[in-house]
Amino acid sequence: MAEILRTIWLGLHSKTGVAYLAAVSGYLALFILLRLRTVLHSVVVIPGTLLHELAHWITGALCGGRPLGLRLWPRYSGGQMVLGSVEFANLRWYNGVFIGLAPLSLLPTALMLMAWRVGLNPRFSAGEAGWAYIIACLMYAAVPSRQDLRIVAISRWMLVSSIGLAGMAWAGHW
Repeated sequence: MAEILRTIWLGLHSKTGVAYLAAVSGYLALFILLRLRTVLHSVVVIPGTLLHELAHWITGALCGGRPLGLRLWPRYSGGQMVLGSVEFANLRWYNGVFIGLAPLSLLPTALMLMAWRVGLNPRFSAGEAGWAYIIACLMYAAVPSRQDLRIVAISRWMLVSSIGLAGMAWAGHW
């Protein structure tokens, strides 16, 4: 991961790196602005929604959450737009944190893609704008939703104790 971040950092000093940073930032800003236009927003971010929900589904299957269904089509629920969802039969204290935070796994993928594209030093074109869009979708989809955080709360004692153990290990190391 350090090498990927180094590649991106060094690449940002090139024209391609600056172009990628600008394009990805522009797409992310567009996604945020489009949240007010819910239907258009849901269409524009559908690749990210698919990957976000698949991350939950796969992690749930691996962690014993027993996914029941996967919904990818946007719908209104409780007065707000829900882009996608996964229903689980077995959300428990031992798997909630992993299932709820599963979309964070998309962030390293986005960074690797960006390092790869910047490392190739291509001319910025429509094809590269497409790659920047995919990278932005991955980054946008990596952010846990409120519902994701509710799932994480099922495992809050495990999360807090893990952070405490990591802190004690770090303090003992120094």
